[in-house]
Amino acid sequence: MKLLALSLMSLGLVTGCSRSPGDIDSYIGDTCVRDSDCDQRCYLDNQDFPGGFCSVSCRSDADCPSDTACIDKAGGVCLYLCPAFDCAALGPGWHCSDKERVTGGKDNVCIGD
Repeated sequence: MKLLALSLMSLGLVTGCSRSPGDIDSYIGDTCVRDSDCDQRCYLDNQDFPGGFCSVSCRSDADCPSDTACIDKAGGVCLYLCPAFDCAALGPGWHCSDKERVTGGKDNVCIGD
């Protein structure tokens, strides 16, 4: 019985940590002023990232969550795809725009410029 209870608790911990597409959190989407505000990296407040932007560095889409793409800005950054994601949820200054992917081609993503 104890083994069953432990197994169920472990399953709950694993499923409780999953990330839903479009979640705004310290992994991707939160505003920030320093890297310690984010799980990985803070892209500082500038024309591309109004208010600062928590995200993930990338070299390809495989490095990004499924609701984002690896865009050729700041050395490669995962940005939310449009129109599936409402850029207004990120705050003032964010909108959809076609940007170059790190691996070539373009994607419509949320960005500030």
